[in-house]
Amino acid sequence: MSTVAANFPFRDLCMFCEKVANQRGKDKKRRILSQLISEWRSKHKELHKDDKNTTDSFFPAMRLLLPQCERERAAYGMKEHFLAKILIKVQCLSEESEDAQKLLNYRAPKNAKDVAGDFASVAEFVLRKRCPPETSPSISLEEINKHFDDISINNVAKKKEEIKKTFRFLTHNISSRDLKWLIRMILKEMKLGISEQTILNTFHPDAKELFDVTSSLAKVCDRLNEPSLRLHEIEISLFSPFRPMLAERANPSQVVKMMQHETFYIETKYDGERIQLHKNQNVYKYFSRSGNEYTKNFGSCPLEGTITPYICNSFKNSVKNCILDGEMVGYNTRLKCIGSKGENFDVKNLGSDSDYQPCLCVFDILFHNDKVLSNLPLRERLKYLQDVFEPIEGRIMHTACEEASTEQECVQALNNAIDQREEGIIVKNPTSVYRPSARKGGWIKIKPEYVPDLMNDLDLVILGGYFGEGRRRGIISHFLLGLAVQESCKEGKPQVFHSFTKVGSGYSICELYELVNKLNNHWQVYDKKNPPVSIVLASGHKEKPDLWIEPSKSYIVQVKATEIIKSERFKTGCTLRFPRVEKVRYDKPWFQCMSLSELEDLKQQAQGKLAFQHLVSNEGDETEPSPKKRRAPQRTDWLCTIAPQFQPADVSDVKPVSAIFSGKQMCVVIGLPEHSKQSLEKLIVEYGGSVVQNPDVDTFCVITSKVNLRVQNIISTKRYDVVRAGWLLRCVEEKHFIPWTPFDLWSMREATQEQLAEIYDSYGDSYTEETTVEKLRKVFNTIPEEVWKSHIPDPKIIADFEFDIFPAVSTYGLFRTFRIYIDNKAEIGDMGTVIPEHPLELVTLKLRLHGGTICCSVDWETTHVVVHNSDTGRVARFKEVNRERTAGGRFHLVTEEWVNGCIQNNRILSEKHFFL
Repeated sequence: MSTVAANFPFRDLCMFCEKVANQRGKDKKRRILSQLISEWRSKHKELHKDDKNTTDSFFPAMRLLLPQCERERAAYGMKEHFLAKILIKVQCLSEESEDAQKLLNYRAPKNAKDVAGDFASVAEFVLRKRCPPETSPSISLEEINKHFDDISINNVAKKKEEIKKTFRFLTHNISSRDLKWLIRMILKEMKLGISEQTILNTFHPDAKELFDVTSSLAKVCDRLNEPSLRLHEIEISLFSPFRPMLAERANPSQVVKMMQHETFYIETKYDGERIQLHKNQNVYKYFSRSGNEYTKNFGSCPLEGTITPYICNSFKNSVKNCILDGEMVGYNTRLKCIGSKGENFDVKNLGSDSDYQPCLCVFDILFHNDKVLSNLPLRERLKYLQDVFEPIEGRIMHTACEEASTEQECVQALNNAIDQREEGIIVKNPTSVYRPSARKGGWIKIKPEYVPDLMNDLDLVILGGYFGEGRRRGIISHFLLGLAVQESCKEGKPQVFHSFTKVGSGYSICELYELVNKLNNHWQVYDKKNPPVSIVLASGHKEKPDLWIEPSKSYIVQVKATEIIKSERFKTGCTLRFPRVEKVRYDKPWFQCMSLSELEDLKQQAQGKLAFQHLVSNEGDETEPSPKKRRAPQRTDWLCTIAPQFQPADVSDVKPVSAIFSGKQMCVVIGLPEHSKQSLEKLIVEYGGSVVQNPDVDTFCVITSKVNLRVQNIISTKRYDVVRAGWLLRCVEEKHFIPWTPFDLWSMREATQEQLAEIYDSYGDSYTEETTVEKLRKVFNTIPEEVWKSHIPDPKIIADFEFDIFPAVSTYGLFRTFRIYIDNKAEIGDMGTVIPEHPLELVTLKLRLHGGTICCSVDWETTHVVVHNSDTGRVARFKEVNRERTAGGRFHLVTEEWVNGCIQNNRILSEKHFFL
C-alpha cells in the first residue's frame, strides 16, 4: 500500500526544519510548521480518498520532528564522539587529517568557526564537499525511517559494522544539509527553537493532552488525523503509559493562599524514580515518568524481577487490575531506612549483593477493577488506595499523608524533612483531580532550595571551561569548579586546587558574556599529557575541560545545590547534585574559595545534604474577618536559623566562678569533639570573659580547634590572634591565665609576633624557660627537613669547636673526625640507625654517642671499617679494596674491641693492635 511517507522526500522535511530553525518568532515558526502539516494532509487525501480505514498517518514525519518523544523505536546508542568515528570511517578520512580533527574536536572554535559546539553543523561544514549535491534525487521519509530502524536494531544487537554500512549508504545518498538534520534526529536534539507542546498543538489542539496520557506519537497521529474532530474524553488504560501529574514550586508562605484557605494534605517527597505500576491479574508492567518501560528490571510476573515476586501477595484478592502512581526508592536493608539517589545507586538495577532493594512508595491510584479513577477527587482516590494492598516494609508502602490547614504545620513538616535528610514535602488539594502532565492542578512541591537562605551556598573557584552548543556555541558556557587544598598554602594563598563539580546554569546569557569577557585573556588549552600543576583532576581525567585557567587569574562563583554526592569524575571523590550559579563573586579574591576541609565539614554536618537549617514561621494571630468585608490575610514573614551545633550558647544563666578572662572578649568558631562551641563559650563567661559571634575591634582573640574556610578568611585579615581551643582548656584546668606560646596560635597579629620574638626563636624554642622532652619534640617537629640538612655542620668544625671549649679530650667527641662503616648483614637506615638484634648494634650506638659518623657504604672518605670478630667472612674483600687504594685513601680494618677499648681509655688507641 502506498503511503504519504513513501512519496515525501526527506529533503523536503529537512528544508522545512531549516526554515523553522532560521525563522524568528514563535508564530512565524508555527505558520511554517502548519504548511508542512497541511501539505501532508493534502497528499494523504489524494492517496486515500477511497480508503476510510487507512492506517497511514503523519507519524513517519512526527517521529522525526520529535525524536526525543519516540517510544516505538529502541535507542540508537550514539553520541557525538561515536558519530564522529563512524563518519571518519565511512568517508575514509585519516584520524590525523584536518577534517577528522574538526569532527572529533567539534567544540573548539578554531576547528569550525561559527558552528563550533554543534556537532551536526560541524559535520555539515566538514562534509559539504564530500556529500552529493542538493540537486541529486532524495531518499523518501519511509526509507529514512527504515534505516533508523536498522540502526536501532543493530545497536541492540551490537553490530557496529552493520551500522557503518547504513551510514555509508546515507552519506553517499543525501546532501550535507540533510545529513545535518539526520544527525540531529539521531542525537534527539533538533534545535528548532519551538517546544514539543507547540509542535503537537500545531498538529491538533488535543495532541498534547493525548500524548501526556499515552506517551505514544503513533496513537496521537492515528487518533487525531482529522483536525476538525476533538477528543472530548481521554481514558487512562492498562499497559498504556501516560505522563504523570506534576507539582508546581512554592515556599511555605504561599501554601495557605494557593489552597484557598482550605485544608490540605502534606506528603513526604521521596528521592527516587517516578514509576507507574500497571497490574492485571498476575501480569505486571512498570513505566517511568517519560514512558520508558522497566518491566524487565522489576518483573512482569511473580516469578521474576527485583520487586514483583515480593509484592505480588500484598494485593488483596478483590483487586483484579489497577494502575498505581508512586516513587520507586532504594530501601537500605541494613539501616532499615529509605536512601537517596545521591548515594550513587540505581534503583532500576539493584543486585542481590547491594545494601539497597527497590521499594515502591505509592501515593495515588488511577485505575481500579476496570474503572478509571482520574476524574475523582484525590480524597476519594485515596479511599480506593487503602483497599488495594497491605503494606510490606521495604517493599511496597503507602506514602505518609497528613491533613493540615496552617502555614505553621507546613513549616514543621518541611523542618522534619530536613532533619530526616528527605528531599522535601508535597502539598496536595484533597479536591484535585488527576490531570496527566499538568503542573498546576493542585499539587505543590516544597524543597529547602526553594526557600531563600535556607541552603548552604558554596564559594568555588573556576578552574576550566567547556564550549557550549546552540546559541552558546563558540563561547565557554559551562565551567569546571574546584576547591583549595589547604595544605598547599603559601603566604595564606593556596597553590593547588582539586576539581569538584561542573556547572552550566543559573546565569543569564548577559551574565555569561560578562564573565567570559573577563576571563578571555587567561584561558589556556588543556593538555592531558602536560596538565597544569595547580589543578588536579581525577585519575584518568574523567572530567577534562576544553580550556583551563590559572586560579590566580580566575573568579569565585557562589553555587547552590541540593546535596553532596559521591563521584569518581572529580578529584574530590564527590560532587554536587543539581548545582547552579547564584552569582559571580567579583568582590571576593580567588584564594578565599572553599577548601577541602570546609567540604569535609559540610559532608559531616548533614550527611551530604546542604540544607540543615530550620525554617521559622512567625505566624501572627488573625482576628475573625468582618462579614461584610473579608480582610486580606496577613503576609507571613519567615526567617532562617542556623543548625543547633552552630548556634551561640545561652549564657544568661551562667554564674562567674573566676576572673582569669576578665575584660577579654573572645570569638569561638569551632569547638572540640569533647567540648562543643557552646561549651567553650560558657567556660569563657564562667571565668570572667565575654563572647561574640563575629570578631570586631574589641575582640581579644579568636578560638578554634581547626582551620576551615571562615577561619582562613579571619587569618587572611591579620587583625586577630587565632588561638587553639586547647589553650582555653589549659587555662581553665590550671585556673589562671597562661600566656601564649607559638604552639598555641594558628595565626597572630604583628604586635603579638614581635612580643613572642623576644622570648622564642623562629621555631618556638624559648630563650629563658627550661625545656622538656615534650617541648623539644614540638620544636624539632616544626623544623623542616631541608633546614635540618642545611644545618648539619661538618664534623671537623664541631671537633675544632670542642677543642676550643674543652682542651682536654671530650668523651662525647672521641670519634668526631672519623667516618666509620659497620660490617653488618642488615642495612643501616637513615641517620645511621641499625636494625635491632645485630651483633654490632650496641657498638654502632656507642660510636654515634661518642661523635662518630656512620656511613652506609665504604667510600673514599671512610676512615674505619668495623667487623665482628665472630663474623670475618668479608675481611678478605675489605683488604682487597684497601690494596687498590693509595696510602692516603686507605681505611683501618678493626674489630669491635677497638671501639670498646677507645671508650674505656677515653682516647683513641692504635688500630694496629686490633687489625685483622
